Amino acid sequence: MQTEKRVIYLAVTICFLLLMFTACAKPYHFYVKYDGPESMSQSFEKKVYLKVIDGRETKSFLSEAARNEFDLWDGTFALYYSEKKPKGAVDTYTLTALIQTIMTQRLESKGIMVVDQESTGLPKLEMTLKRLALELQDRTWVSDISYDVKLSSDNMKTGRETVSGKAERTKLMGRGAGETLVSEILTDTINRLNIEKLFKNAGL
Repeated sequence: MQTEKRVIYLAVTICFLLLMFTACAKPYHFYVKYDGPESMSQSFEKKVYLKVIDGRETKSFLSEAARNEFDLWDGTFALYYSEKKPKGAVDTYTLTALIQTIMTQRLESKGIMVVDQESTGLPKLEMTLKRLALELQDRTWVSDISYDVKLSSDNMKTGRETVSGKAERTKLMGRGAGETLVSEILTDTINRLNIEKLFKNAGL
């Protein structure tokens, strides 16, 4: 009888601890680090209106296997630029707002001012995100991205470019390698956009 009571007591204690652990676990953000280009080969003194469109056929950012690793992700992204993740409160973004913020910094690195409102005679840069996903295949993180960019002024001559990329990284412990992979592929593909060619083809 005493043995049965001890077993029941132990089972109740374990269940209580598990419930406490679950209750204390907090949702987290997906951290993305962006590294701007090191050099400025040409600086433009121009203004553009930037519009980012989510044109993905599949809106899910994480595959089913990846979601199991990011089980408490709150659906938002935290953007940072330092070597280490920031501690404490951070600004968070939706996926579209994240891309908008990163692309704005990319344009500003070329001396291009990004304005908030569209107006007649102002060049419009339209970026359509076609694909951005993070998958977990066995013990390997896989991420790929594709986006189209269109630059024009009053729908006259238009400059166009498509940029894509895919990369892999071995999964170690935790979800950190997945965040690092997405950070790397976003940094690479955004910095790879040929802004000089885009403006030239648009006649701007």
